[in-house]
Amino acid sequence: MITKGNSIVSKGKTVKKAVMIALDLLSEKLEDVEIEIIENESKGILGIGSKQAVVRVTVKQQPDHKISTELVLDKHPPEELDQIIQSLDISEESIQPAHFNIKKIAHFSEVDLLGNVWVTDGQIYCKDAPDKFPVISPCKGLKLYKNDVLIEKTVIISENDILRYELEDEVQQPHWEISISANKMEAVLKVIPGSRIQRTLREKEPHSFLQVEVEEKKIPLMIDSELVMSNLREMGITYGIDYSEIANACMSEETNSFVIAKGIPAIPGKNGFFQPTQELDIKKGLEERSNGTVDYREIQKFPSVEPGQMLGIVLPPESGIPGTTITNEPVLPPDGFPLVVQDGRGIILVEDDTKVVAMEAGHPDIKLKDMLLKISIVPKLWIRSDVTLQVGNVRYIGEVEITGSVQDGMLVDAQGNILIHENVNMATISAGSSVIIKNNIITSAVTAGKNSFMIAESNQILGELIPLMKQMIAAINQLSTVSAFKVSSFTQTGLGPLIKILCDGKFKRFPPLLFSLNEKIKSGKDMLDKEWLEFGEQLYKGFIMTHASSFRSIADVELVAKKAEELWASSQEDQEGGDCFIKAALVHNSQLYSSGDITIVGQGVYHSKLRSGGSIEIDGYVRGGEIYAGKSVKVGEAGTKGGISTKIVVPKGHTIKIGTVMEDTIIQIGSFTYKFTASASNVTARVNEDGLFSIS
Repeated sequence: MITKGNSIVSKGKTVKKAVMIALDLLSEKLEDVEIEIIENESKGILGIGSKQAVVRVTVKQQPDHKISTELVLDKHPPEELDQIIQSLDISEESIQPAHFNIKKIAHFSEVDLLGNVWVTDGQIYCKDAPDKFPVISPCKGLKLYKNDVLIEKTVIISENDILRYELEDEVQQPHWEISISANKMEAVLKVIPGSRIQRTLREKEPHSFLQVEVEEKKIPLMIDSELVMSNLREMGITYGIDYSEIANACMSEETNSFVIAKGIPAIPGKNGFFQPTQELDIKKGLEERSNGTVDYREIQKFPSVEPGQMLGIVLPPESGIPGTTITNEPVLPPDGFPLVVQDGRGIILVEDDTKVVAMEAGHPDIKLKDMLLKISIVPKLWIRSDVTLQVGNVRYIGEVEITGSVQDGMLVDAQGNILIHENVNMATISAGSSVIIKNNIITSAVTAGKNSFMIAESNQILGELIPLMKQMIAAINQLSTVSAFKVSSFTQTGLGPLIKILCDGKFKRFPPLLFSLNEKIKSGKDMLDKEWLEFGEQLYKGFIMTHASSFRSIADVELVAKKAEELWASSQEDQEGGDCFIKAALVHNSQLYSSGDITIVGQGVYHSKLRSGGSIEIDGYVRGGEIYAGKSVKVGEAGTKGGISTKIVVPKGHTIKIGTVMEDTIIQIGSFTYKFTASASNVTARVNEDGLFSIS
């Protein structure tokens, strides 16, 4: 019994000669052995560097053969090999090949096919030749069998061999899943597409050596939409299904997510609101005649009401509209909130608090914060003469109208609007809203929006205090871990001693800012809201009265810090100037501050300082002094021939327009400053989109 594995390694000038030598030594026929080509022959150049072919011939498992040991013919001298080759009695006729189907290729003759192997129409063909063997090598992704034996290396084949191969298609099944949003308003189908890799044998032309190759074709695998629909039913999704989107998802060739069902969200109810029955807003500006001039006698800036007049109706909240989830469940809408009306001075609510009626004559003051509406009547104070020593200073919570002038050293202070028909001479005018002075302002100080000014100043200090307050809280938290400063020990005495230690040490900037803010709040008690006053009281009792501080824990300090941040944020939103403005005919040697606009419609401004949170418009001249506007400035004529300094400043992003400008006038936009060295006309100064200062 000869076992598989009896083999011999043989050399020859060609592969075929090496095989013939091995067959002779093994006394075997070609069909009874397996041949492995170790090295092909190489002719070299002019015979130099040529190499012999090396093969391993192994006897198949067959009976009635003797076992021979493996012979490596490389050990035989060349003369002996030549003698062996000459003594061989093996011819092509001695090998009786079985019939092998040969598929001819049109542009190759039968002679060309001798000793070659090729692939056509998915089949492997070969043609024997007397001087060379067809050689084939398998590849990855294909199982190639020769006479039902798996080929793993390069081998010789003949027409007698039965070749077959196995190609496996690679299948990646599509993956998908459906998820429902937490509120059950959407169903999302996530798709990871599948595919089938279809493999076929690549066509190969005849050649003595054939490296088998495989071609691959990717075929998308679609998702069965019926499975998706079945899964939807199992999940209870029956409402708002988008069938076209399901079809798109099932045919998708890319990983994606598709919203395949949508519910209808509930529409919230509407809050109650106040519907005015007449014009209640303050109108800014003076009415012009048809010729373009201003008629100061036609001023309708401050709407007023009479006793018994209805101001408006309080409408109730409206119900919302229910929605539906994708599981066909109802979604109840949130209800609207009712408007709470707080009736102030001169106001009464009638007919189940649905109608607001005035009980006094005056100006309606309406403030809405969240769902709280505060309505009151601000009565107007009429002074039908000049404001002099005989009349005294005027302090009033509402609106003031003076038919005469305000004389030397006098004060007019109102929380509402101030209208003065004549002049203001060496006096102080301060209004919570707007100031209109029909004639001249001489050596006086005029402020419009005094509460805004007060809040702005307080807010500036508060902005510096807040970070220090947070740092102090962090320091107290750190000290709470030190045995010498157990915060729990201050529950009886308060945190005052610890705050004093911190203020005397690391937080020396804190006390001056604190005292400054406290004094500012105290001085504005008639102008600031209740929130500011309560906050000032908390600062005083907690931080200033360190000997008996109201702070018993870190939480107390944190509450005050949180209140500080709320006031600061709220004040930032309220610093727009609102309805505040100043209008006058001429300004001489005076200071004007308005949180809104400033308009001078007469001769102009001489050697004065004007500061506006809005725009400044001066029809006449500006000679000397300083003009600061939060927005734009428009001036008829700026500067003097005598060289008195005149400066006009606006922030970046706004413009300065001057009809005629004299030399030595300085304009500034943001950080860009320009001084005119010669007179110019129709000047427009701005900073362009590229951040460059330009004058045209």
